[in-house]
Amino acid sequence: MAGFSSVTFRGICHGLGSDYAPTELTSARSVVMNGVPKSYRFMAIDPEREGVTCIQLFGNTPDDFSEAMKIICDDDRLSRVDIFDINMGCPVQKVVKTGAGSALMKTPGLAGKIVEQSRKTAEKLGKLLTVKTRTGFSENNKNGPEFVKVLAQSGAQAICVHGRTAVQMYSGSADWETIGKMREAVPDVYFFANGDVKDGQSAEKILEVTGADGIMVGRAACGNPWIFKQIKDYFNDTNAFNEPTITEKCDMLITELDGRIAEVGERTAVLEMRSVMPQYIKGFPGAAGIKVALCRASTRMEVRQILDNCLKEEDGRC
Repeated sequence: MAGFSSVTFRGICHGLGSDYAPTELTSARSVVMNGVPKSYRFMAIDPEREGVTCIQLFGNTPDDFSEAMKIICDDDRLSRVDIFDINMGCPVQKVVKTGAGSALMKTPGLAGKIVEQSRKTAEKLGKLLTVKTRTGFSENNKNGPEFVKVLAQSGAQAICVHGRTAVQMYSGSADWETIGKMREAVPDVYFFANGDVKDGQSAEKILEVTGADGIMVGRAACGNPWIFKQIKDYFNDTNAFNEPTITEKCDMLITELDGRIAEVGERTAVLEMRSVMPQYIKGFPGAAGIKVALCRASTRMEVRQILDNCLKEEDGRC
């Protein structure tokens, strides 16, 4: 969720039913070497807006995680964090090549030591410790059930599994059957299933197949924070959910943009939102052209004008 999981977006999702969401992943080594300032914007939290808060860290050294958590909790702006989440699932090469992220699935002994030491530190700080991982590093090394046993025995208080291998990245279909086997391997640990959840029906199905306690939604929430309300309304057996209109989607895009501008300034916010804005306009009439225009915008005014033109054209069709 790099580039998407900002304070603003997490607050929006919480308002629409998300129970909690981790920050973007941050290097534990960077926090240790450079302190909080360099990485602050990726760890920023706002308990008032987002409810339960969770800072996500990656690395490959037990001491780095322990020291990073202490440094984070010494910062007044971050000390109210509720959960530290260790990322053992990121498949991006720049993370994997350091032995971090999903690469830790190839070194379960080290992964266990990281969790064990981190749990001790988290307890002293009064925080919870969770871990996210995958079904394996590759099809030939699909050691998910054995790996989560190590995580649980080492002290992970909750585990989330994305149903793909690291080599798959985000391609193909999520393997819910293997997630289910991993859940069976750790029956006493709170367990989240993740992968290919895009609506209420798929949320219900993944719970049935995996036996998980809960679900996490990733890419399907990008440009669609309403998914959390949709899923909760589905489980509550209500007819309360209505698909957002084009106007509502445009307004929400601007709401997110304004929040990001408040966080990092207009120029940076608009540039970073170039990867986010296309997610909001999926399915719009003429979406390809709108996407090109939005990805050339450099000011809030330009973005607003592009969306206003889109809405005028849509009104003309009605």
